[in-house]
Amino acid sequence: MKRYVYLLVFLLTSNQLAAQFLKGYNPNRKISVKDLREDFRLMRSALEELHPSLYWYTPRDSMNAAFNQTLASLNQPLTEQEFINRLYPLICRIRCGHTQLEHSEDYKSASSRPRLVHLPFDVFVRKGRAWIVANTSTDSTLAVGSQLLAINSVPIAEIIKTGLNTWNGDGHNQTWKEFFLNEYDFFEDVCWWVYRWPGPYTLSVLAPDGTRRTLTVAAKPKSEEPKKPDEPARKLTDEEEKALAREKEEAHKRSYLNLQLLNDSLSAVLTVNALEYNDEEYYREAFRTLTRKNIKNLILDVRRNHGGDVRIINNLLSYLADTSYVFLQRVIAKVPNPGKNRFDDHFDSDLTRSYFATFGPSRRIGQWYYFDFRKEVGRITGYQRVARHDRFRGKLYVLIDGGTFSNGANFAAALRVARPRTVFIGRETGGTELGCGGGTNQKLTLPNSNIVLQFPWMRLVTPSRNPVDGHGVMPDFPVEYTPDAIAHHQDLDLEKALLLIERETSLR
Repeated sequence: MKRYVYLLVFLLTSNQLAAQFLKGYNPNRKISVKDLREDFRLMRSALEELHPSLYWYTPRDSMNAAFNQTLASLNQPLTEQEFINRLYPLICRIRCGHTQLEHSEDYKSASSRPRLVHLPFDVFVRKGRAWIVANTSTDSTLAVGSQLLAINSVPIAEIIKTGLNTWNGDGHNQTWKEFFLNEYDFFEDVCWWVYRWPGPYTLSVLAPDGTRRTLTVAAKPKSEEPKKPDEPARKLTDEEEKALAREKEEAHKRSYLNLQLLNDSLSAVLTVNALEYNDEEYYREAFRTLTRKNIKNLILDVRRNHGGDVRIINNLLSYLADTSYVFLQRVIAKVPNPGKNRFDDHFDSDLTRSYFATFGPSRRIGQWYYFDFRKEVGRITGYQRVARHDRFRGKLYVLIDGGTFSNGANFAAALRVARPRTVFIGRETGGTELGCGGGTNQKLTLPNSNIVLQFPWMRLVTPSRNPVDGHGVMPDFPVEYTPDAIAHHQDLDLEKALLLIERETSLR
């Protein structure tokens, strides 16, 4: 009889599990306090043992107090999103822009997860304030240029502060965080994922004419476009498929690399919004063109450049440096071999293999372990040679902003040393001038919530001279955008560079 009871219980349990599996992941499931605390302790241990910048900007006692306060706050079951919201203010205290949290893969792929609700207006955030720069709501009286004072009775300063604690940045500057609040719909992410506002929205605004208004706005209903009948697909030939692949690759490259010769025949703009592997040929052709056209003024746009391959940065620097230069002074870590640690089962194995393929053995100097890149990667630290041909020797203007981050900011920092006459225009870089976490950015999966914590195993140190630690490369000519300029898509940084070139030319 017992055998049949056990069989019945087994079948019922199996059916329940199968039913849960078929239903898919439930994003509203509550994670127990025990599981939350287990995940938290694992996260803390991994950070304490491996994170190279854990106490770089926040003293150890302050960081430990924040750890303890967060742990104590985990006193009731939370959903995955609530757990992330609870952890982010702590993570932000590390002040490392490469240390971020991600949802679990189950959450990302769940058909039942809450979908982002888009705001019926765009905002521009600067230094704790926000302005309306586009209105797509049902209320046409919401004027572009209005200062936003509150949403649903929550002061805008509080919303912005929440946003700044929901995305990590390097050091003490705010430009990387402000960049994200202004780009990639991050402001509306905060309104939805933290405040859970589905709309409509009650706004308190200060109109351009100085009057205060309160109004309620909603999104315009989307018009349904009639679907076009599908055309029968013709199977492409091998040559056509190859041509299509080449076209896609070139289109992608044009999206972040662009050389524009200006009408004065003396100036050019080189846009570099990313630093991707195999771009050497593009730079070779670009600088060959600058030489052939006898360009005297080069505007290099590295805004929105979140970094990339160290070899590509070295290649680009070789065309711009005055003489032999240093891109990275050193690569350091807290432990002799980050790839061998007690958290291996929770780390991304592909990233661990990448670490071993990139870095050689370390040597200890003081409290840090110093690393060299493997020969297969190339010589990255120490002095580098300038390009043999087509090195640009004219006047160089570099556009920077809060989106100039990671190796994008490291490039700007190295360039300032390698070519001291360079003129920087725009806003403080999002990455710090002294360097950043990097080398290998690992992903730690917390076993109970399956939330992923990304953080660096190493720290990259630039050759900067007398930087203000915790702050980025500062522009020689700061440019502050206005709501009106944003609304009308003006490029004030480029306008400033062209004005400086005009003045310089008139003095010759």
